[in-house]
Amino acid sequence: MARYKLVTFDVYAALFDLEGSMVPEVRSALPAAEVDPLAFFRLWRTKQLEFALISNSLGRGHYKFYYLTERALDYALKRYGVDLPAETRTRLVAAWNRLKPWPEAGQVLAGVKDQGCLTALLSNGDEAMLRELAKQLPVGVDYIFAADQAGFYKPHPAIYELPLKTLGLDRSEVLHVAGSASDVMGARSFGLPCAWSNRTRDFVLEPELGPDFEFPDLTGVLGLL
Repeated sequence: MARYKLVTFDVYAALFDLEGSMVPEVRSALPAAEVDPLAFFRLWRTKQLEFALISNSLGRGHYKFYYLTERALDYALKRYGVDLPAETRTRLVAAWNRLKPWPEAGQVLAGVKDQGCLTALLSNGDEAMLRELAKQLPVGVDYIFAADQAGFYKPHPAIYELPLKTLGLDRSEVLHVAGSASDVMGARSFGLPCAWSNRTRDFVLEPELGPDFEFPDLTGVLGLL
């Protein structure tokens, strides 16, 4: 019998290669500009996450993740002094729906299912965005838990509560696979067992909210079930 009933996966770090997918898209969209595509994308991503965190505290309702992504891109374009045609801008934002999964993602999802666990995406993305991304995975997932369902972004507890409310599970029955330090802290603060696919060898700011398990990629998850 499996140790957990459900394994939830972070999307934009744990399951998908964000920089590996998006940096070529930036390079293609800005071929004439003297812009380092990696630095540009990292600024875009930083401002996207910054806006998400700020929006959790504004009391103005939920801003869609797609909207945050557009606004953060506009910020990066202004910082770099780049004018982008509207069609190119639209295509660049839409590339977030075409990310490539990490090489082992399919094997791990299949292995989790083989051990009798349900699988889910648990992400800051909008549900519509996550449904498109799920099509890129070689193995399907059973559930999608999105920030626009919760009305908040990670690390707010409302998003980690979604699988419990939807499926009637206890915290101990859900293993969350995080892809970032802030995701680890959010899951642990809410009380979910947490495994960290820590490809960047990062650290959590609050050691008391560190992961229960930590691996350099997703494959370590299979030994926990």
